Amino acid sequence: MRLLAQGGGENRAVTYLALRVDVEGARLQVPTDSHVELLARRAAQPGAILPVGEEHFVKWLEGLAPQEIERDRIARMRSNRDLTTRPGWTLDLAVLVDGEPVGLQSISGFDRWPTRRIVGTTSWLLRSHQSRGLGTRCRAAVLELAFAHLGAESAKSWVLDDNHASIAVSTKLGYRHTSTEHLEERGRVLTEDVYQLDAGDWLDSAPRRDIAPVVTGAGGLVALLST
Repeated sequence: MRLLAQGGGENRAVTYLALRVDVEGARLQVPTDSHVELLARRAAQPGAILPVGEEHFVKWLEGLAPQEIERDRIARMRSNRDLTTRPGWTLDLAVLVDGEPVGLQSISGFDRWPTRRIVGTTSWLLRSHQSRGLGTRCRAAVLELAFAHLGAESAKSWVLDDNHASIAVSTKLGYRHTSTEHLEERGRVLTEDVYQLDAGDWLDSAPRRDIAPVVTGAGGLVALLST
């Protein structure tokens, strides 16, 4: 499989290409070149992810023309392939339904990894695949990867207080609200809530048992992120 890569990321990406996470109705895996290009093109279409007027929930959608969004998404997914770049790392996983890429689920390790093992998650799905519980299962997939395989201590989520869909996912998976922050962005004052889920709470949770994510081929990723 040829990978779109920059800065030596192609060779380093090979070490985790075997990674798969299966949940009901979907498989998550490292995106191929064709996945990257198709996902970027689909994400750039107006209204494909969020209704027009709600783009502020996904920062990279707001204020950009479709061509700019597509170009930015391809560049970002390329740069994320090299997980050895520090500080921090981001692993992008394509969400495949019947083999077709319908979204992206990402997980990031913050600065000082692996000394400080805290992760965050971001994701998007095409609107045609929203409101079916798929977003919850995809978040559960990377939580299982983080806690059961990468030795993460906690996962955090930052979400605007009116992004009810994202808050619902966090609540279903057992996150607890820890703080509220206020920020100014593009002349608007926004309220952002912070949620956190700790490893012990996930590993012994009902959502984990109910969703039952199955992780395979994680050995290369674990070795790559262990130092």
